[in-house]
Formats: sequence, structure tokens, C-alpha cells
Amino acid sequence: MIKHLLFAAKLAFALGFAALVIAHKLYSARILIIHSYDADYSWVKEENEGLNRFFDRHPEVSLRWHYLDLKRHRDDDFRRAAAAGAVNAIARWKPDVIILLDDIAQQLVGMRYRGDARLKIVFAGVNSRPQAYGYDKAGNVTGILERKPLRAVDDTLHTLWGNIGGGPDKPRALLIGDKSFDFAAGLFEYSDYRDKWRYIRWVPPQSADTFDDWKMLVLRAPAVADFLLVSDYRQLRRGPGAKDFVPAAEVMGWTERNAKIPVLGLSTAATQDGAMMGVATAGYEQGWEAARMAYALTRGTPVSRLPMIAGKESMVSIRKSALRRRGFEMPFIYEAFARAKDLQFD
Repeated sequence: MIKHLLFAAKLAFALGFAALVIAHKLYSARILIIHSYDADYSWVKEENEGLNRFFDRHPEVSLRWHYLDLKRHRDDDFRRAAAAGAVNAIARWKPDVIILLDDIAQQLVGMRYRGDARLKIVFAGVNSRPQAYGYDKAGNVTGILERKPLRAVDDTLHTLWGNIGGGPDKPRALLIGDKSFDFAAGLFEYSDYRDKWRYIRWVPPQSADTFDDWKMLVLRAPAVADFLLVSDYRQLRRGPGAKDFVPAAEVMGWTERNAKIPVLGLSTAATQDGAMMGVATAGYEQGWEAARMAYALTRGTPVSRLPMIAGKESMVSIRKSALRRRGFEMPFIYEAFARAKDLQFD
């Protein structure tokens, strides 16, 4: 009799525990994280570091990840398929909140659900203005904007210019990029900042569609600039109409070897790919703040109490061999910052 009672008690405990686990899975808050790009892209890894560090503290939240993979693809058919895949993921899993990272996800997914009271949206890594996606009038959307650390870029170029005895005149800076949506989305930032540059003269940006076009921009740059700024370069086609893109390391490696003026990357990935130095927005902050906002929404905080913010943190990356090759000796604080974040490459 006692054995039967013990068995029954154990069975009841096991069934009860299983019921609790099932209930947790069924009723815990659901957050779907949708990236514009692929999981191997260094910027995405930085964003994911911030997301993971926050959510590691809150294991009660159910998370799923979805990657649109639109940094390596630019054709319309792939974009439509990627958008449909994200919409299907939302329909199947029915998340409470979606976190949309970078501009393409806003264009293809966020605009579809803005104003939908059944689903809350948190964005991050957005270069455009919120109104570009109708977010300024959508009551279910908040997030963190990605803004280039232009003050830090200005200061760095000033340091580099003085480092080589550039003289009293302000150096000219030319920004170049590919024909991607991302590059175009962020150009307004530089226009808005043009009267705030303290140490440089801003040259109108230029863009290229093919690698050959890019090479021409790089080789002609000394005629109009003293520094070359590089942001988006992962969507340069092999040739006119080609669907495949030139590998990022090949582009930046060629650029660093052949540019007659110093190259400053506007991403840490640029230094990883071969550039002498990068000054960039902190992807970690973008991920952390997006996670913080999404979690607050699942806990009942209304969107109205989570205002949109702009990122403030920046990162420095260094490739010492490339700096030495161009005759630069940066203040130690730059190297110390890069080392602290594991962003010194060689």
C-alpha cells in the first residue's frame, strides 16, 4: 500500500512539474528578433552580444531569432521571399513583441505592422529618420536609432591630420559607399551635420555600384579629398547587372593597399577587413537597449513611456600595421580602447 502511495505521489509530482513547464512555454512572454542581415556579419554579432547579455538575465522570456540575410543579397525576388518568411514566422509563433534590427527590416516588416495594436515593435540599428517608416505616428513602436559618432570622427581626423603635419588648413573628407539601401538611408545625417564640423571640410558623398566603379572613386579621391571615409561596401557587384557581390575583405584590402590618401572606416568591420582604423557606432548598445525596451513592454510598460532614443556609444578599432605603413602614431588612448574591446587587428 505504501509503495503504491509513494508511486502515486511521484507520478503526481512529475505530472505537476511537466504541467508547469508546459504552462511556462505556453504563457511566457514571446519576443521574436528579426535581423536584416546574416548571423555571421560582425555588426550583427555586436548587436546580438547586447541582446544576449540582457536576456541572459531574464530566462523566463521565450526568444526566437530570424535572419533576413539581405546584406549578401539585393535582388527583388530574394527580398520578397525574405519578407514573406518573416511574416510567416510572426503569424506562426504570434510573438508579443518583435525586435527589428537595421533599416531593411523596418522597410519590409515594420511598416506592415506599424499601428497594429496586437503587436508591439522595437527597432534598433536604424539609420533613417523614424518618420521614413511612419513610426512617428505609430502607437505600437519605439526603439533606438543608430547614429554615426560624427563628433568622434571629426576629432579622429583632426588627430590624424596633426599627426602627419597636415598644416593649418582643414583637411577635406570624402565619404564613399555602395548603392545599398543602408548607405542611402543614412546620408541625411551627414547633411544635417555639415555646419557642425570643427576640423574638416565635408565633400559631397559618392557611391558605386560595381567594384570597378569603386576603384575609380578610390583612385580619383585625392583630387578632391585628404581623407577617405568608408561605410557600406558589402554590396559592390562584380560587374554591371551581376547578382554576386565582391567579398568585403577583398574590397577593403584593395582599398587600403591602393588608396593614395588615408582611409578611415565608419564601422569596426572595416578595420577587420583591412582598413587602418575605424570609428563606429556601438552595436552592443543597440542590442542592449532594444532588449531592455522589449522586456519592459512584456512587463506591461506602455509604449508611450518608452520614448525613442538615439545611440550615444561609439567604438574604435585599429590595425597597427596599416597605421604604421601610412606613418601614423595614434595617442595610446585609442589603442587602449581598441584593445579593451578586442578590436585591435593584425
